[in-house]
Amino acid sequence: MPNCSRCGFKLPEGALFCPNCGSPVRKVEEKQIAPSESITRPITLGLLGSFLSLTISSLMSFANIQLYFVPHFLASLIVIYFSGTRGLKDAAIVSMVTYLFTDAIIAGMILGSLYVANQSLASLYMDYGVPTLLDVIMYLISPVTAILTAYIGSKIAPKRGETIAYIREEGYGPPLFHGVENLEDEAFKRFK
Repeated sequence: MPNCSRCGFKLPEGALFCPNCGSPVRKVEEKQIAPSESITRPITLGLLGSFLSLTISSLMSFANIQLYFVPHFLASLIVIYFSGTRGLKDAAIVSMVTYLFTDAIIAGMILGSLYVANQSLASLYMDYGVPTLLDVIMYLISPVTAILTAYIGSKIAPKRGETIAYIREEGYGPPLFHGVENLEDEAFKRFK
């Protein structure tokens, strides 16, 4: 049997108010979120971000510019902002999924084209030459920029309307006097 939080009196089961002091019994209703519901939206947004990142990469490939982490950085910011993702955890999931799937799809396309052309991986690097120090640094900080994107995106994203659930208590409780206009009544004289 639970005790009253105000006076410590043992409460009967199903009590809405304490029989001793009349204070309402607080019922805490916790909304349980299924794990699949909490992760599907950020992953779906991350997949959308990876395709947006691939679109940015393919549009800029005609200019023959090496963008490194910029496409998935911009794509993650766009997706986080327009989806209204406020939590840092959800924004981190979106940006990391965007980063990982973009790199995985690009690597799959490169390896697939080498397979179809029946070429070795070394032949790919012969076309590009020796990587520069800038290439090495940019590829090393690329995962860090994904986390930075999550932080920036969670701060600039517009707030979504949050709904607050209230529990409606049923039953009888202590008498409440509100809107009483005539306080000079006989019942109230003893309280003066």
